[in-house]
Amino acid sequence: MARLAEELERLEVRRALLITGRTLSQGSLIRSVRTSAGGRLGSTFDQVAAHNSLSGVRAAGELYRASGADGLVAFGGGSVIDCAKAVAYLLQIRPPIVALPTTLSGAEFACSFGQTDDETRVKGGARDRSLTPKAIFLDPRLTAETPDWLWASSGMRAIDHAAEAMLAPNSHPYIDALAESALAILSRRLVIGLTGSEEPRMDCLYASWMAHTGSYHIQWGLSHQIGRQLGPRFSIPHGHASAVLLPAVIELQQPIKVEAEACIAEALGVRSAGAGAALRQLARQLGLPTTMQ
Repeated sequence: MARLAEELERLEVRRALLITGRTLSQGSLIRSVRTSAGGRLGSTFDQVAAHNSLSGVRAAGELYRASGADGLVAFGGGSVIDCAKAVAYLLQIRPPIVALPTTLSGAEFACSFGQTDDETRVKGGARDRSLTPKAIFLDPRLTAETPDWLWASSGMRAIDHAAEAMLAPNSHPYIDALAESALAILSRRLVIGLTGSEEPRMDCLYASWMAHTGSYHIQWGLSHQIGRQLGPRFSIPHGHASAVLLPAVIELQQPIKVEAEACIAEALGVRSAGAGAALRQLARQLGLPTTMQ
């Protein structure tokens, strides 16, 4: 984060709109972010809610225009970063985005975003390579105010990205190799990261990046597709949906994805128990739900 001002200068951003959530806007980290930006942050939009509402995107877009901003800094988790990308898409001018992720959602590595209709609660979105953030700061210090439940939940989401990349009908050996490494790191370091220690958290941030490498190239499976709509309709965090759905999806596909399931299980450090059972056990260790009840 120390080089935030340098990156904003490189991107020729003189007055960025800071996009964040209500909780982070009231914490102490946001002051460090502003200091690190060296006077290149202008107005703040701190009304981003879970699942990124369309009304929030429009309000942030209006503030961007009114404040004379020329760039976006997203400080938060997946919904915050999606909001920044959605604002850039709405404005059509594609201002540069700098991402300061505080979770393991991996949204900062994607050129797509999700946004939820306020009335129907249906999640839509768009994909465009120009929406990819121009700079991403992976810094465990930025996660210091992330609640344990959100750290754990977003970590399970990263596991979902890796596993479904390996199960995808158009899987690729290069992406598989990164996904396997991500699973191995997350299975060992995610629980330890709940202590707040910076070293395992940094490992998990790297793993989130590796897990999301295939996001532009592969087809997400049932866990993503079902969770994407269950989440906003019933106010379920994405990671909680992944904790419930991913083990079931892996077990459902195991008869036709024998090799992929075996690779996932091995990366998780198990063999005989199977990947689905191992993921349910990890979810319990993280304090995440394993059923929708």
